[in-house]
Amino acid sequence: MSNRIQLLSFAIVAACFASGAAAQATFGFATLPPGSLLHTQASVIAKVVQDNSKLQIRVIGFGGDSGILEAVNSKKADFWVLDVGESADAMHGRGNWKNNAKAGLRTAITMDAFQMAFWVRKDSNIRTVADLKGKRVPSGWVQQTGVIPHTIAVLASGGLTFNDVQQVPHVNVVRAADDFKAGNLDILFFAVGAPKVAEVAASVGGLRVLKMDPLPDSEKRMKAVRSEYYYSTVRPAPHIAGVDQPVPVQTIDVVVGVGSHVSDDVVYEFVKAMHRNKKGLAEGHPNFNRFDEKAAGKIQPTLPHHPGAIKYFREIGIWRG
Repeated sequence: MSNRIQLLSFAIVAACFASGAAAQATFGFATLPPGSLLHTQASVIAKVVQDNSKLQIRVIGFGGDSGILEAVNSKKADFWVLDVGESADAMHGRGNWKNNAKAGLRTAITMDAFQMAFWVRKDSNIRTVADLKGKRVPSGWVQQTGVIPHTIAVLASGGLTFNDVQQVPHVNVVRAADDFKAGNLDILFFAVGAPKVAEVAASVGGLRVLKMDPLPDSEKRMKAVRSEYYYSTVRPAPHIAGVDQPVPVQTIDVVVGVGSHVSDDVVYEFVKAMHRNKKGLAEGHPNFNRFDEKAAGKIQPTLPHHPGAIKYFREIGIWRG
């Protein structure tokens, strides 16, 4: 065999090997700790994407929002799932991220409307947000800074601030849930439908979702904290603890985000696999029944989309940019 043919053969083998290696590359999917709703949903998304593409996805749990967004911006992870408000704040260097902008953050796909609520023990005499005055409420959120505006906004809906309650510092919602279970807090703040809420309910004899105050401007008070917040109705369901009648709760869009360092082709394949397989998502967790394929390409004004995602949404005709 001539040297030229040998070199050509080696080049072909090397190219095939490189192609195979790229197909087998593993991408990190940053999310909250096990027990949180977002960790459960990230695990479902990862499985659906792996089952319907050549991508390998590894779910990585972090203590809170700061770790998630830092990891993606520094290229230690590639995708993340979180509410759009905190993600946009991080990208622009505002709010909790003032003078610490994470410019490498982009939107991949809008997942769903994320519902959050305050719960109390079923036998508690606390009935409304206003009744929390003087009560023990988790605060600080050192690791999960995105919860700071969430809790401030819920309190504001009832005409309260953190100065009106007993502030009990916590690092993240999972640790605070354990403290509530131990009797050291008067309220539980968590995502609707999260496994951790069901666990806590079973251990304390039941929970009751705390109704948002019926003030005529309660939603306006909440939106004054963060404009992306709105009310949506949570209805009783087998997987939702502590809800026995329809009730409005705090809501914000959740996005699957991606680092700007990730290639267009990878983002395209990820978004395509997730968007086309709602059935698989819903089989993994019932909250994905709320996933609206037509709104998956919803423009998020404060967190621009990755070019690979835009390419896919344009191809299927739902991009409005």
